[in-house]
Amino acid sequence: MKNSISMTQFAATMAGGMGIPAPKAANVPFSMLEGLLRQQGVETAKKVLIYNPDAVGQWLFQKYTEWFVPVLRHTQLGVPVCTVLPSVTPVCFGTMYTGVEPSVHGIQKYEKHVLQQESLFDILAAEGKKTALVAVENSSMAILFQERNIDYYILPYDGEVTDQAEELIRNSDYDVIVVYNQEYDDVMHRTFPESEQSLAALKHHIAAFDRLATAAEECWKAEDTLLCWATDHGIHTNEQGHGTHGADMEEDLNVMHFFGAWKGEK
Repeated sequence: MKNSISMTQFAATMAGGMGIPAPKAANVPFSMLEGLLRQQGVETAKKVLIYNPDAVGQWLFQKYTEWFVPVLRHTQLGVPVCTVLPSVTPVCFGTMYTGVEPSVHGIQKYEKHVLQQESLFDILAAEGKKTALVAVENSSMAILFQERNIDYYILPYDGEVTDQAEELIRNSDYDVIVVYNQEYDDVMHRTFPESEQSLAALKHHIAAFDRLATAAEECWKAEDTLLCWATDHGIHTNEQGHGTHGADMEEDLNVMHFFGAWKGEK
Protein backbone atom coordinates (compact mmCIF):
# COMPACT_ATOMS: atom_id res chain seq x y z
CA MET A 1 0.00 0.00 0.00
CA LYS A 2 1.27 3.46 -0.89
CA ASN A 3 1.41 6.00 1.92
CA SER A 4 -1.41 8.55 1.89
CA ILE A 5 0.66 11.62 2.82
CA SER A 6 2.25 13.17 -0.26
CA MET A 7 5.74 14.57 -0.69
CA THR A 8 3.96 17.64 -2.12
CA GLN A 9 2.92 18.46 1.48
CA PHE A 10 6.44 18.78 2.88
CA ALA A 11 7.19 22.39 1.88
CA ALA A 12 3.99 23.83 3.35
CA THR A 13 4.37 21.72 6.48
CA MET A 14 7.87 23.03 7.15
CA ALA A 15 6.82 26.59 6.35
CA GLY A 16 3.98 26.31 8.83
CA GLY A 17 6.37 25.05 11.49
CA MET A 18 8.43 28.21 11.02
CA GLY A 19 5.44 30.54 10.89
CA ILE A 20 6.15 31.67 7.34
CA PRO A 21 4.04 31.45 4.16
CA ALA A 22 4.22 28.33 2.03
CA PRO A 23 5.32 28.54 -1.61
CA LYS A 24 2.24 29.84 -3.44
CA ALA A 25 1.46 26.70 -5.44
CA ALA A 26 2.40 24.20 -2.72
CA ASN A 27 0.01 21.51 -1.58
CA VAL A 28 -1.56 21.79 1.88
CA PRO A 29 0.50 20.83 4.95
CA PHE A 30 -0.11 17.69 6.96
CA SER A 31 -1.39 18.33 10.45
CA MET A 32 0.82 16.08 12.58
CA LEU A 33 3.75 18.48 12.76
CA GLU A 34 1.55 21.26 14.09
CA GLY A 35 0.38 18.83 16.76
CA LEU A 36 3.95 17.94 17.69
CA LEU A 37 5.01 21.57 18.00
CA ARG A 38 1.98 22.36 20.14
CA GLN A 39 2.73 19.35 22.36
CA GLN A 40 6.34 20.57 22.76
CA GLY A 41 5.24 24.11 23.56
CA VAL A 42 6.71 25.54 20.35
CA GLU A 43 4.63 28.20 18.61
CA THR A 44 7.02 28.65 15.69
CA ALA A 45 10.50 27.20 15.27
CA LYS A 46 13.28 29.80 15.25
CA LYS A 47 16.05 27.32 14.45
CA VAL A 48 15.63 24.53 11.91
CA LEU A 49 17.87 21.66 10.81
CA ILE A 50 16.76 19.58 7.81
CA TYR A 51 18.84 16.50 7.05
CA ASN A 52 18.31 15.01 3.57
CA PRO A 53 19.85 11.54 3.19
CA ASP A 54 19.37 10.12 -0.29
CA ALA A 55 17.33 6.98 -1.02
CA VAL A 56 16.50 5.67 2.46
CA GLY A 57 13.30 3.74 1.73
CA GLN A 58 10.68 3.07 4.38
CA TRP A 59 11.31 -0.68 4.16
CA LEU A 60 14.86 -0.12 5.41
CA PHE A 61 13.46 1.52 8.53
CA GLN A 62 10.97 -1.31 8.96
CA LYS A 63 13.61 -4.03 8.55
CA TYR A 64 16.47 -2.38 10.44
CA THR A 65 14.45 -0.42 12.99
CA GLU A 66 16.97 -0.80 15.81
CA TRP A 67 19.64 0.87 13.70
CA PHE A 68 17.48 4.00 13.61
CA VAL A 69 17.48 4.42 17.40
CA PRO A 70 19.82 7.47 17.10
CA VAL A 71 17.29 9.12 14.77
CA LEU A 72 14.37 8.24 17.04
CA ARG A 73 16.25 9.54 20.09
CA HIS A 74 16.24 13.07 18.64
CA THR A 75 12.72 13.01 17.19
CA GLN A 76 9.19 12.47 18.47
CA LEU A 77 7.24 12.05 15.23
CA GLY A 78 7.57 9.67 12.28
CA VAL A 79 5.49 10.38 9.18
CA PRO A 80 5.03 7.84 6.36
CA VAL A 81 5.26 9.76 3.08
CA CYS A 82 4.66 8.80 -0.55
CA THR A 83 7.06 10.47 -2.95
CA VAL A 84 6.37 11.31 -6.61
CA LEU A 85 6.99 9.63 -9.96
CA PRO A 86 9.41 9.07 -11.45
CA SER A 87 10.98 8.37 -8.06
CA VAL A 88 14.45 9.70 -8.89
CA THR A 89 16.45 12.25 -6.92
CA PRO A 90 15.99 15.56 -8.81
CA VAL A 91 12.30 14.92 -9.39
CA CYS A 92 11.66 14.09 -5.74
CA PHE A 93 13.72 16.88 -4.17
CA GLY A 94 12.19 19.29 -6.66
CA THR A 95 8.78 18.36 -5.30
CA MET A 96 9.90 18.24 -1.66
CA TYR A 97 10.98 21.88 -1.61
CA THR A 98 8.41 23.40 -3.99
CA GLY A 99 5.33 21.48 -2.86
CA VAL A 100 4.16 20.82 -6.41
CA GLU A 101 4.02 17.85 -8.77
CA PRO A 102 6.89 17.29 -11.23
CA SER A 103 4.72 18.43 -14.13
CA VAL A 104 4.53 21.84 -12.44
CA HIS A 105 8.12 22.35 -11.28
CA GLY A 106 9.45 21.08 -14.57
CA ILE A 107 11.76 18.14 -13.80
CA GLN A 108 10.06 14.94 -14.91
CA LYS A 109 13.08 12.70 -15.48
CA TYR A 110 16.63 12.38 -14.20
CA GLU A 111 18.04 15.78 -15.10
CA LYS A 112 19.55 18.51 -12.97
CA HIS A 113 19.05 22.21 -13.61
CA VAL A 114 18.03 25.27 -11.62
CA LEU A 115 14.31 25.29 -10.87
CA GLN A 116 12.39 28.49 -11.54
CA GLN A 117 9.41 27.30 -9.49
CA GLU A 118 9.00 29.12 -6.18
CA SER A 119 10.50 27.00 -3.42
CA LEU A 120 10.81 26.94 0.34
CA PHE A 121 14.26 28.52 -0.11
CA ASP A 122 12.70 31.53 -1.87
CA ILE A 123 10.25 31.98 1.00
CA LEU A 124 12.97 31.66 3.62
CA ALA A 125 14.98 34.39 1.90
CA ALA A 126 11.95 36.65 1.48
CA GLU A 127 11.07 36.24 5.16
CA GLY A 128 14.58 37.19 6.26
CA LYS A 129 15.55 33.74 7.49
CA LYS A 130 19.31 33.32 7.23
CA THR A 131 19.63 29.99 5.43
CA ALA A 132 22.52 27.67 4.54
CA LEU A 133 22.36 24.80 2.07
CA VAL A 134 25.21 22.32 2.58
CA ALA A 135 25.43 19.67 -0.15
CA VAL A 136 27.68 17.40 -2.19
CA GLU A 137 28.98 18.99 -5.39
CA ASN A 138 27.11 18.12 -8.60
CA SER A 139 24.22 16.66 -6.58
CA SER A 140 20.60 17.56 -7.23
CA MET A 141 20.44 19.58 -4.02
CA ALA A 142 23.56 21.48 -5.02
CA ILE A 143 22.03 22.46 -8.37
CA LEU A 144 18.22 22.66 -8.25
CA PHE A 145 17.94 25.54 -5.79
CA GLN A 146 20.82 27.75 -6.87
CA GLU A 147 20.22 31.46 -7.54
CA ARG A 148 18.33 32.00 -4.28
CA ASN A 149 19.29 34.58 -1.68
CA ILE A 150 20.76 31.97 0.64
CA ASP A 151 24.30 30.76 1.38
CA TYR A 152 25.69 27.68 -0.37
CA TYR A 153 28.36 25.34 0.95
CA ILE A 154 29.03 22.87 -1.87
CA LEU A 155 31.66 20.31 -0.92
CA PRO A 156 33.30 17.16 -2.36
CA TYR A 157 31.44 14.46 -0.43
CA ASP A 158 29.42 13.53 2.62
CA GLY A 159 32.23 13.75 5.16
CA GLU A 160 33.07 17.34 4.29
CA VAL A 161 29.37 18.23 4.12
CA THR A 162 28.68 16.87 7.60
CA ASP A 163 31.79 18.55 9.03
CA GLN A 164 30.74 21.89 7.54
CA ALA A 165 27.17 21.52 8.76
CA GLU A 166 28.30 20.84 12.31
CA GLU A 167 30.62 23.84 12.17
CA LEU A 168 27.69 26.03 11.07
CA ILE A 169 25.45 24.71 13.83
CA ARG A 170 28.10 25.38 16.45
CA ASN A 171 29.61 28.62 15.20
CA SER A 172 27.16 30.58 13.06
CA ASP A 173 23.87 32.41 13.37
CA TYR A 174 21.92 30.62 10.63
CA ASP A 175 18.21 30.22 11.25
CA VAL A 176 17.86 27.27 8.86
CA ILE A 177 20.50 24.71 7.85
CA VAL A 178 19.71 22.14 5.14
CA VAL A 179 22.16 19.24 4.75
CA TYR A 180 22.31 16.69 1.91
CA ASN A 181 24.23 13.35 2.01
CA GLN A 182 24.34 10.71 -0.75
CA GLU A 183 26.63 7.78 0.11
CA TYR A 184 23.88 5.18 0.53
CA ASP A 185 22.40 5.93 -2.89
CA ASP A 186 25.83 5.83 -4.54
CA VAL A 187 26.84 2.52 -2.97
CA MET A 188 23.54 0.68 -3.44
CA HIS A 189 23.62 1.52 -7.17
CA ARG A 190 27.12 0.01 -7.42
CA THR A 191 26.13 -3.05 -5.38
CA PHE A 192 22.59 -3.66 -4.07
CA PRO A 193 20.44 -2.17 -1.29
CA GLU A 194 21.45 -4.64 1.42
CA SER A 195 25.07 -5.22 0.50
CA GLU A 196 27.56 -4.92 3.35
CA GLN A 197 28.82 -1.65 1.87
CA SER A 198 25.32 -0.25 1.39
CA LEU A 199 24.25 -1.00 4.94
CA ALA A 200 27.46 0.57 6.22
CA ALA A 201 26.57 3.71 4.25
CA LEU A 202 23.08 3.70 5.76
CA LYS A 203 24.66 3.61 9.21
CA HIS A 204 26.86 6.55 8.20
CA HIS A 205 23.74 8.62 7.42
CA ILE A 206 22.18 7.71 10.76
CA ALA A 207 25.42 8.64 12.53
CA ALA A 208 25.61 11.96 10.66
CA PHE A 209 22.08 12.89 11.71
CA ASP A 210 22.86 11.88 15.29
CA ARG A 211 25.98 14.06 15.25
CA LEU A 212 24.20 17.11 13.79
CA ALA A 213 21.14 16.75 16.01
CA THR A 214 23.38 16.46 19.07
CA ALA A 215 25.20 19.63 18.05
CA ALA A 216 21.87 21.40 17.63
CA GLU A 217 20.66 20.23 21.03
CA GLU A 218 23.83 21.57 22.61
CA CYS A 219 24.05 24.87 20.75
CA TRP A 220 20.40 25.74 20.11
CA LYS A 221 18.96 24.71 23.47
CA ALA A 222 17.89 28.31 24.17
CA GLU A 223 15.91 28.47 20.91
CA ASP A 224 12.60 26.96 19.84
CA THR A 225 13.94 24.35 17.42
CA LEU A 226 12.72 21.91 14.76
CA LEU A 227 14.79 18.99 13.47
CA CYS A 228 13.88 16.91 10.42
CA TRP A 229 15.15 13.76 8.67
CA ALA A 230 13.64 13.85 5.17
CA THR A 231 14.72 11.43 2.46
CA ASP A 232 13.64 11.71 -1.16
CA HIS A 233 12.72 8.19 -2.38
CA GLY A 234 13.19 4.50 -1.73
CA ILE A 235 14.98 1.71 -3.60
CA HIS A 236 14.70 -1.85 -4.87
CA THR A 237 16.91 -4.46 -6.53
CA ASN A 238 16.68 -4.81 -10.30
CA GLU A 239 16.89 -7.96 -12.43
CA GLN A 240 20.66 -7.53 -12.72
CA GLY A 241 20.99 -7.64 -8.94
CA HIS A 242 21.84 -3.95 -8.45
CA GLY A 243 20.09 -1.24 -6.51
CA THR A 244 17.83 1.10 -8.44
CA HIS A 245 14.72 3.28 -8.11
CA GLY A 246 12.28 5.27 -10.19
CA ALA A 247 9.46 2.74 -10.48
CA ASP A 248 5.80 2.92 -9.47
CA MET A 249 6.21 0.50 -6.57
CA GLU A 250 5.98 0.75 -2.80
CA GLU A 251 9.68 0.07 -2.26
CA ASP A 252 10.58 3.15 -4.31
CA LEU A 253 7.71 5.45 -3.29
CA ASN A 254 7.26 4.91 0.45
CA VAL A 255 9.64 6.75 2.78
CA MET A 256 9.70 7.86 6.41
CA HIS A 257 10.26 11.44 7.57
CA PHE A 258 11.12 12.11 11.20
CA PHE A 259 10.59 15.33 13.16
CA GLY A 260 11.82 16.50 16.52
CA ALA A 261 11.23 19.75 18.38
CA TRP A 262 11.95 21.45 21.67
CA LYS A 263 11.07 24.70 23.39
CA GLY A 264 14.04 26.90 24.12
CA GLU A 265 15.27 27.38 27.67
CA LYS A 266 14.71 31.03 28.52
